[in-house]
Amino acid sequence: MSDIYPLIAGIAGVVVMSFFLRRARFLHLPETEMIRAIGSAITKRVDNALLPGTIIHTAGGVLFAYVYSFLLSTAPDAAGSMMVIVVACTLMGLVHGLVVTLFLVITVAQYHPIDEFKKLEPGDMAAHVISHIAYGLTVGICLGVLPNYI
Repeated sequence: MSDIYPLIAGIAGVVVMSFFLRRARFLHLPETEMIRAIGSAITKRVDNALLPGTIIHTAGGVLFAYVYSFLLSTAPDAAGSMMVIVVACTLMGLVHGLVVTLFLVITVAQYHPIDEFKKLEPGDMAAHVISHIAYGLTVGICLGVLPNYI
């Protein structure tokens, strides 16, 4: 698999994940400002948190797309079909979402410098898990489809 496919998959996954986090109302979940939360953890202020949050979130999304790609490369050759790749990445997104949500509950909600991001409701946690599943699905589609058609 070419090194460019995980890059494309990561960027696409971050876009889809960000959409799910910011527009979670269509799932009857609260909107979360994860990018500002990430950025304000660095800058200690909300007003200048968007750029660093976007950079960190995108870099993390691309990094995890490479991790997903590496994990797929360790699978047997029979697991190379598009559907298996999509399902495997979606399941990786589920696990990834559960781990990140646990991390949010344990550390971010307790130690974030901005009070508005310390409140983590069950709906916020569900939105994070669902957005990571959407990220995994998007990465899986990109990694499963792009090598066959580009």
